[in-house]
Amino acid sequence: MTGLRSVRNALLVAVLLGLPALVLRASLQDPHNLSAVDRAAKKLGAPLEAGISYAAGNAGRFFERWLMQARLQDDNEALAAENRRLRFELRALLQVEEENRELRRSLQMRDKVPEDMIAAEVSGVEQSPFFRVVKLRLDRGDRVVRSGMAVLADAGVVGRIDRAAGDHSDVMLLTDPRSKIAVEVASNRAPGILEGTGEDRCVVHVATDLGVKVGDLIQTSGVDELFPRGQPVGQVIKVEDLVGDQQRAHVVPAVRFDRLDMVWVVLASAPAPVPSDGASRAPVAFGLQPLR
Repeated sequence: MTGLRSVRNALLVAVLLGLPALVLRASLQDPHNLSAVDRAAKKLGAPLEAGISYAAGNAGRFFERWLMQARLQDDNEALAAENRRLRFELRALLQVEEENRELRRSLQMRDKVPEDMIAAEVSGVEQSPFFRVVKLRLDRGDRVVRSGMAVLADAGVVGRIDRAAGDHSDVMLLTDPRSKIAVEVASNRAPGILEGTGEDRCVVHVATDLGVKVGDLIQTSGVDELFPRGQPVGQVIKVEDLVGDQQRAHVVPAVRFDRLDMVWVVLASAPAPVPSDGASRAPVAFGLQPLR
């Protein structure tokens, strides 16, 4: 049994090796002078040759596609890495541009406000349960600022210093219910007292005969000697007629408290300190100073 299997295997190997040789020999002969053996080998080998050619072609195309996909994958990875690097650089440039824009706007405050001021960076934010800003913390402490000093931004009034201690101070926003600011309607100089109502809103009462309408700009009047005159406070969004000769105007602040990075503290607007030795002392003016 083993001998028959060996003979069969030998014959199979001989056929598999001999048939290609015969096909190759027939392919090299002149087609007009082929012998019977060559013609038979060519007929038998034609399907085999076609199959081999087809398989070789598919294998070549597969290998070519594989190489192309490998190159494309490498190129895509390189492009993705380059895009990540460019996006990172773009974010950095945009951040620098925004910082420069904020710095330019803040430095222009010196032309708007003649009083002595000092720059302060917003170091903390306190929010309400509805994610509205109710208090700001600055990086200036009681060595520089005092309670009651006005706080401004390039867009308008922020509030005033509530407490100062150590290396920080808290700002009472103009929307705080404790806040009261002397203001006027920019269009007709109608005076009033702006009161905070919380929830990013304020109200001001104005005499009916002077008139106030939706869209009017409310600005500081300066009569309280705390805020420089003419600083934007907010815009009227609603007007109510009250009993008597009063109107209540609802005002939305000009400043977005959640977007503040830097503010200015007006040093000259500080209330006179209570002297401990009975002698009055003038408040110290620090002038326009950079952030430290």
